[in-house]
Amino acid sequence: MPTGSRLSSANLKLRLACVAAVLVFAATLLATLSTLSVAERGMKVVIGDQQYTLLAGAASFMDDRMGERLKQAEALAAGIPPRMRTDWAALHPYVNEQLRLWGADDYLNIVVFDASGDMRLSARPLPGQTVLNVRGTDYFEQVLATRKSMISRPVRSRLTGEHSVIFSAPVIDTAGKVVAVVTASVDLRRSGFLRQIGTLKPGKTGYLFLMTADGVIIDHPDETRLFQHVGSAPGVNRGTERALDGFEGWLETRGKDGVDAIYAYKRLRSTGWILAARYPVGEAFAPMIAMRRSAFFSAGGLALAAGLLAWVLVFQLLAPLQVLRDSVVSIRDDGTDIGVLRDGRKDEIGELGRAFHALMAERERAESGRAASEKRLRLIADNLPVLISYIDREQRFRFGNATFEKWFGVEPAQMDGMHVAQLLGEEVAAEIHPQLDQAFAGRPVTHEIRIPLRGEPRILQATYIPDLQPDGSVAGIYSLVHDMTHVKEVEEQLLQLARVDPLTGIANRRMFGEALHHALDRARRSGKALALAYLDIDYFKKINDTHGHGVGDEVLKEFARRLSAGVRATDTAARLSGDEFVVILEEIGTRAEAEHTAAKIVEGMRLPFRTSAGLVQASTSVGVALSQLRQTQEQLLAAADSALYAAKGKGRDGYAFFEG
Repeated sequence: MPTGSRLSSANLKLRLACVAAVLVFAATLLATLSTLSVAERGMKVVIGDQQYTLLAGAASFMDDRMGERLKQAEALAAGIPPRMRTDWAALHPYVNEQLRLWGADDYLNIVVFDASGDMRLSARPLPGQTVLNVRGTDYFEQVLATRKSMISRPVRSRLTGEHSVIFSAPVIDTAGKVVAVVTASVDLRRSGFLRQIGTLKPGKTGYLFLMTADGVIIDHPDETRLFQHVGSAPGVNRGTERALDGFEGWLETRGKDGVDAIYAYKRLRSTGWILAARYPVGEAFAPMIAMRRSAFFSAGGLALAAGLLAWVLVFQLLAPLQVLRDSVVSIRDDGTDIGVLRDGRKDEIGELGRAFHALMAERERAESGRAASEKRLRLIADNLPVLISYIDREQRFRFGNATFEKWFGVEPAQMDGMHVAQLLGEEVAAEIHPQLDQAFAGRPVTHEIRIPLRGEPRILQATYIPDLQPDGSVAGIYSLVHDMTHVKEVEEQLLQLARVDPLTGIANRRMFGEALHHALDRARRSGKALALAYLDIDYFKKINDTHGHGVGDEVLKEFARRLSAGVRATDTAARLSGDEFVVILEEIGTRAEAEHTAAKIVEGMRLPFRTSAGLVQASTSVGVALSQLRQTQEQLLAAADSALYAAKGKGRDGYAFFEG
């Protein structure tokens, strides 16, 4: 046989083998990547929403801490007795005492400036003969002009050299004139709230950072970037640029280091600062990337094996045709008798039939290989902790992963053709009907639903992705559902922590303010009086100095327990700060009833406190004030505070009633 004929025959067999390998590779890879793509899009939404939810909780926590610091400065300024407001020598011990009572180790100092901006006193000793005037600074001029407290932007302290934030509050005399400004500075590097939110960083290599509204970095894991503008580092981060323009939420973008990451941004209500989180995509989607790589190599290996097998089979299956071809060439070139075609034709027809049968068997083997690939894809989908399904236009399931059996007890094979209402129930189906209609209209939809799973109420987040056809129609929708119950529980815990005093377990200042607001509303509607008791622990500093702050904390916790036990269940006990407590006494009939409750509280605190250092003797002073018609929260609290000072003036370990 001529050499050209052999080469042509070999090339045909090689092309057939290569085509078989390419088809197997393409079909396997396409099916694998399409399923992983759907799962990856849903996983990205899940991770982004989780990051923003945690970031929002952390921002709320920081707002509460900043608000608490500002209220401490306001309370200090408002609580200065009139005789001390310009008597700096008399005011100095009072300010020192307030700094001690605050008990915050992240405060740098409390400094009081007169109306001309000159420093008049400092709670902490300063080096040498320090002379300081703050005229021209925003935290002084703005307070002086508006007579309202404020939180400054980050500044470098001219006294300590540390980066800090200033909480300023005006001291107003009886004529309504600002006679002084109280400033409390907090070291941003040592402050508790900046350290605590660092524990919420995403993953191993992700991190949180904090910047001002105009882009100055306040907190960042790279200390070389601290208090530098975000634009000072080389590169571009589109997400941070959008956040500076007002964007809040999460997005995927490339950082200045060239690494793709999921960024989330949330502004603080109190300062306008921007709290951000960065989660590298490579870490967030490491399992999906590994599965994609594994799928690629698996498809390549399967294609190579199919190509080698096809090469062997093509040689065997085309042997009868090769004989027929050789016979035709021989007749044409050598003049061989055509009788060989008749004899060969009879044999070749049978061979062609058997060859066709063998080719069909090869196709079945290729289909078996694809079935094995689909099995692997099904295994991937079945082991993801989410519900993955496909719903046709009649709202019937055409695909569902094994998670449906774990959550609903329905096998995936039984779901084919099952209506949504049959699986989820008529009530849930009616609830999600509007979202399904939007998805069938061609718009992606994400929403939350509450349904019972395995006897427990769960919160699920569902994402519907339309299956758009080339003509623009929607053949069905891909559905991805994940369990958000744990995320919601964490969010609820963060909200609860923001309203409860962490040491004593009773209401904190924020929760007290809300409770007092509602109690005053109820008192105005019902016409029944309301009393507010303001109390603290007598000589609490002596307990701390004698036995240590650990024993002091034990006394505070037992004090709160006795206080809660000594009032009615309808009353609200709260810790404002340090050893200061308040109790809202609703539906008080008479002044005598309020005094009876105050006396009961005083008596309950006289029993020795059992601590790790032994029995500790303590007592309390209580100031009580009855609410008046159209009286504000601040006025009622100030009245109770005045009564407390009166109780202390009478020798402590007792109560006094506001005589306003």
